[in-house]
Amino acid sequence: MLLFSDSASNSVITLSRERLLVIAPHPDDEIIGCGGLIQKIKENGGKVYVIFLTNGDTNDFSKSGPSSANERNLEIERVAKFLDYDRYHIAFEGNKFHLRLDLLGQKALIDMIERDSPISIEKVKPTIVAFPSVNSYNQDHVIAAKATHACLRTSSKEKHFVPTAISYEFPADFWSTKPESPKNCFLPLTKNEWDKKIEALKLYKSQWREFPSSRSEKTLTSLATLRGAESLNDFAEGFYLYRGVLK
Repeated sequence: MLLFSDSASNSVITLSRERLLVIAPHPDDEIIGCGGLIQKIKENGGKVYVIFLTNGDTNDFSKSGPSSANERNLEIERVAKFLDYDRYHIAFEGNKFHLRLDLLGQKALIDMIERDSPISIEKVKPTIVAFPSVNSYNQDHVIAAKATHACLRTSSKEKHFVPTAISYEFPADFWSTKPESPKNCFLPLTKNEWDKKIEALKLYKSQWREFPSSRSEKTLTSLATLRGAESLNDFAEGFYLYRGVLK
């Protein structure tokens, strides 16, 4: 088990001046999965970049009904300002791609994440890349995870090497055809940091839900409390560590 921390004496992986690139299939995935990590990186003098792979109109199962791409674009702006993202990019906009990334194909996603995005791996040279679980129930999450995993392959000295590669979790991923990988990396969060993560999620107003939804405050707090207990903290985010280079 590894812990992310801002204190070198308490962990193996410290968070001083890191460059985090989050691969988010849709707006709000980045906060659900690693809103606390985003805060920690910024608090410790680092940079945060988010590639939203797609955004479009969604016929949500909610009291408010459908949400539009324009509505969600405005939500992204509010969240990015609130958490001080250094830059974000929406890669494949519109209903042609939204919830259809598996039809777009893995090659197009690899090219975007690796080179073509203005905040691609080769352009911002991240030290940490976070992406969704390959075992997700969501087809966009699965292909995003596979494409990112391919981008992080060890190749040559000419290609940027990312020392830390992690997948973040999504509460609804229990509903999967494959068993979830056990979390082996944790980010402790204070009550204030957890409250700020929830505040950021509520800025994605079109996606916020009441319990028992997986996007509700009670569900998310329950998961964070469980991850906290597993790492002897009040709250924590859990990740699967694919690669961690110790220096």
